[in-house]
Amino acid sequence: MLEARESFGGVTSGVRISAKGVRVLEKIGIHNIGENTEKLVMYFGTKHIKFDVKNEKDASPAILVTRLAVFEKLRERINELGINIIYKYKLDNVIENADNVVAVSSDGKKIQGKYLVGADGVGSKVRSLLNAGGTSEKRYAGYLGLGFIYPSDEKIEMSLFNILNGNIGLGSIGKISPDDTCNNNFLWAHIHMSEAEAKAISDKEVFERIAERAKGWTPHLRQVFQEIKANPKTILYHQPVYNGNLPSKWFNDRLFLIGDAAHPYGPGGQGISLAMLDAEALCSLFTNELTEEKKINFQITRAAIAKEKGESSEERNKPENQITSNFGLWWKGVFMKGFHLFSGGKIEL
Repeated sequence: MLEARESFGGVTSGVRISAKGVRVLEKIGIHNIGENTEKLVMYFGTKHIKFDVKNEKDASPAILVTRLAVFEKLRERINELGINIIYKYKLDNVIENADNVVAVSSDGKKIQGKYLVGADGVGSKVRSLLNAGGTSEKRYAGYLGLGFIYPSDEKIEMSLFNILNGNIGLGSIGKISPDDTCNNNFLWAHIHMSEAEAKAISDKEVFERIAERAKGWTPHLRQVFQEIKANPKTILYHQPVYNGNLPSKWFNDRLFLIGDAAHPYGPGGQGISLAMLDAEALCSLFTNELTEEKKINFQITRAAIAKEKGESSEERNKPENQITSNFGLWWKGVFMKGFHLFSGGKIEL
């Protein structure tokens, strides 16, 4: 495993992993992380609608978890399997031969293998090498993604608060890492701003922006934000959000793409789940007959799902699609109430 970073540590954020993603984690031996979340509670002002999330029969439920907790468990499992991780390896080029592929780092270090799988994110180097003449440059999505992780034993199902000019997410997330001593909750949001602002903004400025916005929140959300500000153990994570580009090729004889390296849209809430399902599908190819037809089907099937999920996420987060009036908030609540009745109170995420 070739990793550009020095370690898996540092400030972490939260993420929701779908029931299908949890199934993949369990298949590779990772259990009991994060907090189960089997419902979605949608708030429109002071009113709320509670949905049951559709899951496969007898499947483990979706979870809310920190990325760090997932990384730590993955690293433990990698060590158990005797897989070597080479840190600070920044890929510069690949050399493809008839029966192997050689990865070449920016400092000239060469690693040989049978295949090279690129899981290197929205600005993927592997994608640019695989799609010669194309681009893997990231495209700024138009907003800063941010989250607060704060100690709390209050159990909260995944909740989405529809408010004017944006949405707020909230839910229980469990332990930040396996050696954490307390449970935590996670509040997340987006702030639309220029890319330059998003790159330069400080923690202090993020708190100030949210504090100003919180004046218009419901009393419950304002109380949560006060807890966040008052707790010295609160972790703030923020970064500009980027989308990728749709590659024409996910594979050739020796190179393959999965996750955000292949998807046309960046790491939204479903990105990590989609990446694990990509990996599962690719493993199926490697452990069966690796025909051209099956590789093509892998790309077509996985790309269609990623495009659908990514487009809906991007559309939802555009500035022009945010609710800007109390009437709009009321109307969306009425619409979702109708959907709740029509769907029997169940939703697929």
